Amino acid sequence: MAIGDKIKKIRIKRGFTQKELGLAIGFSDRTADVRIAQYESGTRVPKEKIVFAIAQTLKVNPNYLMAPALSNSQEIIHTLFYLDEYNSIDMEAEEIIKENGESGNRIKLHLMGLDHLLEEWYEKKKALESGRISQEEYYEWKLNWPEDMNKS
Repeated sequence: MAIGDKIKKIRIKRGFTQKELGLAIGFSDRTADVRIAQYESGTRVPKEKIVFAIAQTLKVNPNYLMAPALSNSQEIIHTLFYLDEYNSIDMEAEEIIKENGESGNRIKLHLMGLDHLLEEWYEKKKALESGRISQEEYYEWKLNWPEDMNKS
């Protein structure tokens, strides 16, 4: 999901119009809605300072808004290739039997330094699946992860 799509989705969820969000982050009455519309449509990309203002207004972690939009499996793999250049990625294969009876492998990745973060996400996902937290709570957790980053 591109930054403009993220801004739009969260803006609507938070109950802001484009004009209200634009005014809240400091644009003039004349340009507030136009600028937000440009960001949401992708005709303009907000500068980092604006992203931080939008994130603060919408009460989300700015990194959520700025995270790259990976829309297909090839983009995800290329991102993993990049991470492999700068981080230690350990891979292992587990032999499985597919539904059609053929054997195959399930590949497990261990991203050094990230396993504990993945465990945290796993626990939240399990809490959602078991009903201990709502879809809304899970979504808010993702928008503001890591939670301690927003506490000041």
